[in-house]
Amino acid sequence: MITLILDIRGRRETYPFHADTVVVGRAEDCDLRIDSRFVTGRHCRIEKLPDGGFRIADLDSQNGTLVNGADVQQTRLAPGDEIRIGPVRCWFQHAPREVTAPIGTPTEVTDSGETAEVSVSTRGRTIDSSAAEHALRELMKELRNTHGDQRGLAELERLVLDVSGRIFPKPAFQSSLDAARVSALARSIATSDDFERTLQLIMDAATELTSSERGFLVLRDANGAWRVRCARNFDHESVKSPEHKISRSLAEEVARTGRPVISVNAQDDERLTAWNSVANLKLRSVICLPLFFRERVIGTLYLDNRFREGNYGERELRLLETFADQASVAIENARLLKENTEQESALKERKRELEDLAEVLEARAQSTRADMAPLARSALQHDYSAIIGESTALLHALRLLDRVVASDLPVLITGESGTGKELIAAAVHANSARKDKKYVKENCAAIPESLLESELFGHKRGAFTGAVADRRGLFEEAHGGTIFLDEIGEMSLEMQAKLLRVLENGEIRPVGSHEVRRVDARVVTATNRDLEQLVREGRFRADLFFRLNVVNIPLPSLRERMEDLPILIRHFLDLAAERMRIPVKTVDPLAMRQLRGWHWPGNIRELQNELQRAMALSGQVITAEDLSANLREARPASAGSGAGQLKDVARVAAGQKEIEMIRRTLEETGFLKAETARRLGISRPTLDQKIKQFDLDAFVAEGRKRHGR
Repeated sequence: MITLILDIRGRRETYPFHADTVVVGRAEDCDLRIDSRFVTGRHCRIEKLPDGGFRIADLDSQNGTLVNGADVQQTRLAPGDEIRIGPVRCWFQHAPREVTAPIGTPTEVTDSGETAEVSVSTRGRTIDSSAAEHALRELMKELRNTHGDQRGLAELERLVLDVSGRIFPKPAFQSSLDAARVSALARSIATSDDFERTLQLIMDAATELTSSERGFLVLRDANGAWRVRCARNFDHESVKSPEHKISRSLAEEVARTGRPVISVNAQDDERLTAWNSVANLKLRSVICLPLFFRERVIGTLYLDNRFREGNYGERELRLLETFADQASVAIENARLLKENTEQESALKERKRELEDLAEVLEARAQSTRADMAPLARSALQHDYSAIIGESTALLHALRLLDRVVASDLPVLITGESGTGKELIAAAVHANSARKDKKYVKENCAAIPESLLESELFGHKRGAFTGAVADRRGLFEEAHGGTIFLDEIGEMSLEMQAKLLRVLENGEIRPVGSHEVRRVDARVVTATNRDLEQLVREGRFRADLFFRLNVVNIPLPSLRERMEDLPILIRHFLDLAAERMRIPVKTVDPLAMRQLRGWHWPGNIRELQNELQRAMALSGQVITAEDLSANLREARPASAGSGAGQLKDVARVAAGQKEIEMIRRTLEETGFLKAETARRLGISRPTLDQKIKQFDLDAFVAEGRKRHGR
């Protein structure tokens, strides 16, 4: 014989079948009919095997057949196996003891989220709860009419009603008023478009429906842990520290099993004694039920009353079950709306950031296009005729200078000695709005420290020996104009502090005076030292460096602009001829080769001095013999050796070509060294070595800064 014990909404029914095969499904001709949309017409078949055992086979059902929690196509059955068919749970031959003694007033809710209030029948017989209950009541009425033992009849009536209440589910609502209240509360919750407000409305409604003292809504967080997301009391106020005021064990058990729990008196309920939190919280009435949404538990409704026993019963359970279905939908809708709103806000923020980034990139692109455009003096806005040269390195420096001369920003000019820093400083003043005011300059390395303060800020009569009268300092002299301080890296730390005060406040105090005077002078400084290295060594003030280094104009060495050498030679020869009042001389090819092959450690100043000397010592043509000894000795071979001359010329030309290629490729790649090395076919360390060898560090630093790297 095949026996199935069904569990539907807390009632257990036993169905014996004497046939060797039992078909279960929704179709009318099934041996066991389950009228549910989650059950297929012919869902599964249980049959007896020749060896006396039994087997269950799924008949290609839509939602599958589960045996002991596992989805199966067919498998042997053993007595006590749990079978899940749609929303209905049943057991083969007999049910386990713990199932037959469920906790509280059990209401079976399936994993699919559908409450298992379904019509179950066997072929030719349908079990209808309302009809059966009516029949039982008619039976009791008949017993009253035919028997006189009223006390015995009352006891029999109580037993019959108790049995009917356990076997048959009661209606969800005991009055139209309950239905109206649930409907009204569900509508008010559905109109909320705020997630936190929706949770509050749900808990306020649940406490109101069940006359609870407190209500807690437990939801799963992003990490998968169960947490109290909303806690409210009967006055619709938030409960403080809710995590410590519920039995977490009870809430988690309901979430795990998907089955509600009701306790009339939690202190005396043997089922809850294993959970210390129930006793510690001194709970009386407790009800906790799961919230289902799309086949999964999304949370639990937990309500309690610490002062009243028996606060929850069948009515409250049915009300909350119906209300929970609406609440689950409202929670998920509110959560999705919140996520969509946050995503929309995040997208708007990302869009704004992208628009800002696009503007920055466009500005950089325009700047890059301007920087990559062919350099020419005609593109410069101001006059720099005193600065000789057409090389790319020089024009880059002039382009940077062209952008800042009109402002009052401090300018720091860096570069090796003899590169023309003083000419650049003069050009800053000559092309600024201060050009009609005074331009003063001072070399900080040429004046003793004891006199530098007096030179810059002035002094009062008698301030020191030799101070026979008041004297204005250079800052006062340059008031309204420009002051140029060369070799600023040689200034002492004490003087640096005093200079910083001028830059920050525009105030000076002459030596020997307590009077503070205000000055307005644009400060242009220059150095051949690495100020950043001096800052790291503690030999130059970091705050002063930042004040001076607002605009940094690095000047290329003569080695970096050898293409300007012929122009510079012609310019200095013309100046020397004019000064000496003699005809302009020319340079023969061998002397020119020597000039091109020299590395010029003194840069343009060294070139000018060399040409002035040659003009004074030479005849009509300057030859190699007219050059200084170091230039002549740098020649790799004698003048009479044609092979040596050719090799020397080739070496110089190759070096210049290599410098030109490195510079051009760096500019083309936006000063990305890895890409530059790849295009040149050399390694990155080799490129770094050549940059150092050809003294291109300043050129690279300026280029990377220009490209925002």
